[in-house]
Amino acid sequence: MTNIYDDQQFFDQYKEMPRSKNGLQGAGEWPTLATIFPNLHGQTVLDLGCGYGWHCRYAASQGAKKTLVSTCLRRC
Repeated sequence: MTNIYDDQQFFDQYKEMPRSKNGLQGAGEWPTLATIFPNLHGQTVLDLGCGYGWHCRYAASQGAKKTLVSTCLRRC
């Protein structure tokens, strides 16, 4: 299976994006998404395509148990 994130040229550019460097604060959609997340305390969260794991880090900070899954060999 190939993954675009395993392409060195693509990844070199992707890692320079604000969301890659600054996490959720660098993701323009985060302020909206944060308002629709339910209470995660004690919940089990599965983050498919976890990338750098920013969403799982948020879930953990809210008391969730987490599992991260990615097909990309470079980031998780």
